[in-house]
Amino acid sequence: MKPKKKLYCFLLILCLSIAFIGTVGATTESLNIEAGKDYTSKIDLASQDKVQLTFETIGQTSNFSIVFPNSTVLNLGEVSEYSTSFTSDTTGTCELHFDNTNSSDTSLISLNYDVEHYILGMPEMIFVLVAIAVLLMVVVTGYVVMGKYT
Repeated sequence: MKPKKKLYCFLLILCLSIAFIGTVGATTESLNIEAGKDYTSKIDLASQDKVQLTFETIGQTSNFSIVFPNSTVLNLGEVSEYSTSFTSDTTGTCELHFDNTNSSDTSLISLNYDVEHYILGMPEMIFVLVAIAVLLMVVVTGYVVMGKYT
């Protein structure tokens, strides 16, 4: 009986590990944008994803704009820091443009964003936990039912 328990524990840990891989959508980048250059960062989004975005420019400010997945463009001009959050209404790519072409100095930008995916209206992490709880209840129910017939 003990080898079965170890096998089930191993399978449970393996399933949990696989389920949690890829659920984190947070990113922190430090960007050095040389004078006369621009940089575009792309974020792949699904419909109903919630995004929190923050950046801070150290040194020379650069022009910043966002192209949302529905092709809406938000041009903020020269800003040294910015913070926003939004919910994606369509699936696609969100592009963050840092334009340093009109500058003679290098810009150092600290970019942070967090993407929270939703499945059936629930955050992905909670959905996975509920799915695992339901699976465990089915397994326990199976053991109880099978125990009555042996």
